[in-house]
Amino acid sequence: MNNKKQIYYQYFQDNILPVIKPLELERVKTVRKVVFISFLFFIAGIIFAGLFIYNSLYSLFNPLLLPILLFLMYAFIIKSIINVMLAGRMYEKQLVDKVLPLFFEPVARFRKWPEKDLETVLNSKLFGNFDELEEPLSFFGFYKNTSIRISDTRLTLPVSSSNKSYLFKGTMIRLELPNSIDNHVILQSKNQKKANNFKQINPHIDELNKFLYCFAKKDTDIITHDFWNIIKKFGEIYTAKNFSFSYDNNVVLIALKQKKPMQFGFLFKSLLKAKNYDELIERFIIVFDLIDLLNN
Repeated sequence: MNNKKQIYYQYFQDNILPVIKPLELERVKTVRKVVFISFLFFIAGIIFAGLFIYNSLYSLFNPLLLPILLFLMYAFIIKSIINVMLAGRMYEKQLVDKVLPLFFEPVARFRKWPEKDLETVLNSKLFGNFDELEEPLSFFGFYKNTSIRISDTRLTLPVSSSNKSYLFKGTMIRLELPNSIDNHVILQSKNQKKANNFKQINPHIDELNKFLYCFAKKDTDIITHDFWNIIKKFGEIYTAKNFSFSYDNNVVLIALKQKKPMQFGFLFKSLLKAKNYDELIERFIIVFDLIDLLNN
C-alpha cells in the first residue's frame, strides 16, 4: 500500500473513527427513513398504476379519471426516486461540512483558509475575462517546503442576469514551490479556448498530445513521461470535465472543472470503513506526488 495512504488509514483508525461513530448512527437512521418513505411513495405509484390498468381493461372509461390516475402513478413513482436523490445531496453536503475537515491533519496539516487568491488566477493566464472570484471553501497546508492551497472556486461571467453564469466551477489547487523555473508553462484540455499568447510546444508524448495542448514562453524539459503519468490522474481522481495547468516561476495552479466540487461519499456507504474514503484520500495523495516530482 502507498505509504501516504497508510498514514491516512492509521490516522483514520486512531483519530477519526471515534469522532464519526455518532454520524454513522445518523446515517443509518437517515437511510431507514429515506427507504421507508420512498417505498411508500413507490407502492402508492404501483397502486395507481394498477387502477389505471384496471380501468383501461374493463372499459370503466372516464375522461377525467384516466389522466388523473396516470398523473398520480408517475408523480408518486418519480417522488420515490427524487426523495432518495435529495437525501443523498443533503448527506453529501453534511460530509463536506463535518467529515472533510477531519482529513485535513495527516501529512500536510491543512487548515481552512479565508483569503481569496485572485492574483494567482490572473497571473496563470488560464482564463479569459471573468467578473468575480468566489470560494465557498478553501484550505491551506504545507508539504515538503511547498505551500498548498485547495479551494472550491467559481469564476462568474460578466453578464447582467439574475442567474449567475460561470466561466469556471470546480477545484483549484495552488502550489508555491521552493524553487523556480525561468519559464511559464501551460497545459490545457483540447475542449477549452486558449487564453494566452504563448507558443505551442510539442512534448513528444503521444498520449498527452491526444488530450492536451501545451504552451510555454520558451522550450521546456519539465514535461516528461513521469510528469504526464501524474498529471493525467488528476482528471480521473477529481472526475473533471476539463483540466488546466499553469507553472509560472515557482507557482503552480491546477484548475479542474467539476459539476460538484469537493463532493465525496455516498449515503449507502458506511462511514466506519477507511476503504470508503479512498476517493477523498487519493485527491490529496496525487497533489503530494506532483510536489515530490516537481521538487526533484
